[in-house]
Amino acid sequence: MSWPVIDTSEKNNVRINENYLINFTSNDYLGLAQHEVLKNVVADSILKFGIGSTGSRRLSGNHQAFLNAEESIANWIGKESAVMFNSGYQMNSSIFSVLASTSTLIIADKLIHASLIDGIQFSKAQLVRFRHNDMDHLSQLLKKYAHQYESILIVCESIYSMDGDEAPIEEIIEFKKMYNATLIVDEAHSIGLYGNGGNGWLNKKQFIDSVDIVLVPFGKAFGLTGAMLISNQEISAQMKAKCRGYIYTTALPIGIAVGIEKSIQLIVEANDLRNNLIENIKLFKSIISTTSFSQIQPIIVGSNQQASIIESALIESGFFVRAVHHPTVPKGESRLRITLTAQHHKSQIIDLANHIKHHLSSSGTNI
Repeated sequence: MSWPVIDTSEKNNVRINENYLINFTSNDYLGLAQHEVLKNVVADSILKFGIGSTGSRRLSGNHQAFLNAEESIANWIGKESAVMFNSGYQMNSSIFSVLASTSTLIIADKLIHASLIDGIQFSKAQLVRFRHNDMDHLSQLLKKYAHQYESILIVCESIYSMDGDEAPIEEIIEFKKMYNATLIVDEAHSIGLYGNGGNGWLNKKQFIDSVDIVLVPFGKAFGLTGAMLISNQEISAQMKAKCRGYIYTTALPIGIAVGIEKSIQLIVEANDLRNNLIENIKLFKSIISTTSFSQIQPIIVGSNQQASIIESALIESGFFVRAVHHPTVPKGESRLRITLTAQHHKSQIIDLANHIKHHLSSSGTNI
């Protein structure tokens, strides 16, 4: 399999094979990965503390900067405590072995991220998946299985990474309360973009207190890397005592922890960027009608071959757009996954949308 190799990345442009392309596949929604202030803070921290943390958090890697970042994130989002992991995948694939056992039922939306599915399968819990955002199906499964287990976890995302749509969180919370379940919500594609000062979609919806565990990776709007589980003191203590993905790995560079605190500050101050992103989404949707109202805009093409053909045509026209195929998405739902950012100019969005319409029309795909 051959993937594009990027040799230069600047704001919303990338250079691939000596060709500059407008990047419409990045998760850097606010452009912080290239923010001069953030880059300088991280660089200064590396000069001060070194590149590597030198050990796991349980040994020599538990620098005060990690504790500061965890406390800052927890306070900002509105929870008691947080635990930092090296990546979203590492977090999602390791936490369920602590949260669940053979007497646990995990009911998850069909479209949760692959890393969450891997983590659930690594645990000893029973996994049952409900059709995407289908509350009738969730209700049926809970009625059928809940009485057989001592504990229940419900897992969903706030904004889904491939469809860009929202979870019906109010209804899910009602089921959580009805069955005394633990609710876990992944805010990967919403943190920084919604809520007061960007503190998340759950805060925007005013349901943060009803969600037991919030998962926040830092590779999207934060412009960094790493991830945190945000919950209460008890769950954080369990993670630090038992989670192999936390214990048995060298901690991230200290500069990343320092960068997270600076990124929070930049996100809080980024109302103009969030408003610009909202306008960019509206502009794109005014030209191409989609089912998503978020920064993730899926253009369903259908066949793998046709999606790849249009991807190649768009790259040839100067737009870095990627096609996504099964098994990442269901069979027959191959798509162009467009990600809009606050950095895109209006003219770039108009040009992209018109090129997509042209190529879809030429292929006979209805939009």
